[in-house]
Amino acid sequence: MILEGNSKNFIFLYLLISFSFFSCNSVNENKPFSTVKGFAQGTTYSIKYQDFLERDFTSSIDSILNEIDNQLSTYDSTSFISSINNAKDSCLNLKEKDLFSYCFNFSKIINQKTDGLFNPAVYPLVNYWGFYSGSDPLIDSSYIKDSLLVHVNLDSNFEIKKEGNESFICKKNKNSKLDFNAVAQGYSVDLVSEFLVNRGIKNYLIEIGGELSSKGVNNNGDYWKIGIEKPVDSSLIGQFGFQRIVELKNKSLATSGNYRKFKIINGEKVSHSINPNTGFPVNNSLLSVTVICKMAANADALATSFMVMGKERSIKYINKYKSDSIFCYMIYDSLNSYKEWSNF
Repeated sequence: MILEGNSKNFIFLYLLISFSFFSCNSVNENKPFSTVKGFAQGTTYSIKYQDFLERDFTSSIDSILNEIDNQLSTYDSTSFISSINNAKDSCLNLKEKDLFSYCFNFSKIINQKTDGLFNPAVYPLVNYWGFYSGSDPLIDSSYIKDSLLVHVNLDSNFEIKKEGNESFICKKNKNSKLDFNAVAQGYSVDLVSEFLVNRGIKNYLIEIGGELSSKGVNNNGDYWKIGIEKPVDSSLIGQFGFQRIVELKNKSLATSGNYRKFKIINGEKVSHSINPNTGFPVNNSLLSVTVICKMAANADALATSFMVMGKERSIKYINKYKSDSIFCYMIYDSLNSYKEWSNF
């Protein structure tokens, strides 16, 4: 089961990795699979891998995930990103902060490619709408437009500066804050994947907070299979089966959606997907988006971005960046019934 944690939408996928009715082959008993499970980044993780040396990677994987929390967790007041968010206008040294630097630079690229719709500086807006604080805001359109939008401009409020051999992250607006929740878990998957590959692991499935990456085959000798559940209310989870089952062939996958994380404000359902350019939650027909591509960080960021873009604009993005090999599956509402769009 996949659970997106923290500020993300709760999306449930099921890892169909051990059921015989999806397999016609079997793996030799001398080729054991190991499973590492735990809790990190406010959610669960599960990593299944085949290692002929039967090594236990639990401690090493925990160390990777703990370091990500140390640098990127907005829920840890001692983390590096919390130090930035709590600072006024100042610069902090990026020595030994490679994970933060990667997420910042990667997010800048996606921010530019999506015309600002993917924005790690959106924290003040998400908080204003009550998705962090849990409060119900008194909506003030003028305040959003004249004040909050100033705080969420990524380029004008944050930059990395170099001085000699050292780099610094500089914050120019005391009210601006960063939040890499829309990419950090995908990046975590990529780091664990790199760790396993470097140790000669040829068959594995990594799942961290809803983001996945696969290599090779499962314990039945087949490609890893992922069930994407129907977009129903969380109280009905498991009652309606899968909307689609996909094979994950040496790729990464992320899903995002609006149907399980929302607020009721003034009697209306308000999506947790907020457009950083307008300051308001989106109102489009998309219910969930699943993105498959090489890197989990990219899949993670794009799934979030596409929920903000909406169906048609997302399709244009996919066609524009064909060289990125983006595979996408969308479930959207059309006259109160589920419709699908897919390019695979």
